Amino acid sequence: MTHFQIIGGGIAGASIAYHLAKNEQKVTVYDRHDQGQATSASAGIICPWTSQRRNKAWYRLVKAGAKYYPTFIKELEGLTGHSTGYQQNGALSLFKDSHIQGLAYERIMNKAAEAPEMGQVKKLSPDELRTLHPYLTTHFPAVYVEGGAQVSGNMLLETLKLAIKKLGGEWIATDQAPKELLGKVIYTAGAWANEYAEDANVRHQRAELLDIKVNTNINRSDIPVVMGLGPMYIVNNGNQHFYIGTTHEDTVQFDTSENEVNRDYLLTQANRYFTEHTIEKCYSSIGMRPLTDDNLPFIGPVNGVYVVNGLGSSGLTAGPVIGREVARFLLGLETTLNLTDYNHLA
Repeated sequence: MTHFQIIGGGIAGASIAYHLAKNEQKVTVYDRHDQGQATSASAGIICPWTSQRRNKAWYRLVKAGAKYYPTFIKELEGLTGHSTGYQQNGALSLFKDSHIQGLAYERIMNKAAEAPEMGQVKKLSPDELRTLHPYLTTHFPAVYVEGGAQVSGNMLLETLKLAIKKLGGEWIATDQAPKELLGKVIYTAGAWANEYAEDANVRHQRAELLDIKVNTNINRSDIPVVMGLGPMYIVNNGNQHFYIGTTHEDTVQFDTSENEVNRDYLLTQANRYFTEHTIEKCYSSIGMRPLTDDNLPFIGPVNGVYVVNGLGSSGLTAGPVIGREVARFLLGLETTLNLTDYNHLA
């Protein structure tokens, strides 16, 4: 039995550790839990099929991630008895006019044959949109994707941590990794990657989400996630609260203080979508999102250490399937994905 030691307790490290522990391996996770950890500050949208990105290696990864999620969540919650906040209430993509709505519908439908897990895809009338999301304006035409889902990054990490311990693994909260690591070392430090594995060439963006409260007497929990115009998205946060995001700031800093300019910008964006209700801005969640120059994750060996990083904005979608695939690869088992697609040094 190999002792796998994992540096970093975000979605990548936790998922790899869980899948290794499932395969009866000795696992230790060292988690510094830095402020700004991307997993904890993520909106958690799982709906890759609506993306217009043309990178085939990226799409193979996130499509596999979305397909794996229902099985992964059922197994994980069954083992622990702990909720991950996973909800599959569908997803709404909004467009500026009906012409673009029609083009988008055709584009998304063209992916359905190879991704039946996306479920029903439908162009919505304003009345249908209002039925699915009574808080939202009907000004923007929408396409509905039944398989869209959301998950809480914080709740998922807590459930993974519990599962790892139940399976005999260790989870060690520490400010620093041990000076001497024996066995197989896996480095999954997110935005802090370059403290050790500089060759992985991971940088980071500061991303800010705003929690808002919509003042209304409507109280629904079965609300689809929303992909708004441009990079905006809206996720139900319970009790008439929603996350809206996100900002994107390239940085080399790790500042997690709230930025009033960003908060006002996100509140202005929220007012585009909740036109019939007053809105209160509540609090911000700031995450340091690791990414690479080609926006593909880095998965592979660097100087004798196995590095998994740079998951970017699709980290929560791809993280669980990356954990499964990396665990299988390291154990010499057959993988579904070709991981050399994500080794930038190969």
